[in-house]
Amino acid sequence: MTHAVTTHPSAFTALLAAYVTGAVGEAVMAGFDDLFLETNASAAERLAFARFYLDALEAGEDADAFPTAAEVPGILGAIRA
Repeated sequence: MTHAVTTHPSAFTALLAAYVTGAVGEAVMAGFDDLFLETNASAAERLAFARFYLDALEAGEDADAFPTAAEVPGILGAIRA
């Protein structure tokens, strides 16, 4: 059996770690939950949102600044265009 070891965790793993350590609040995690349940975002788009959010945190952006589920279709439409 072969095990793959990466030096960078996936965006979802990093997001969960940030939540567990308190760097990301419950409101943001609820926003991701809404994103996953209430939109037609693909798996790749969901992962991209998580990576984008984590990059914004690293750049010093507000941890509570996350698009609402109602805003996501417009964002995805712009990205897909």
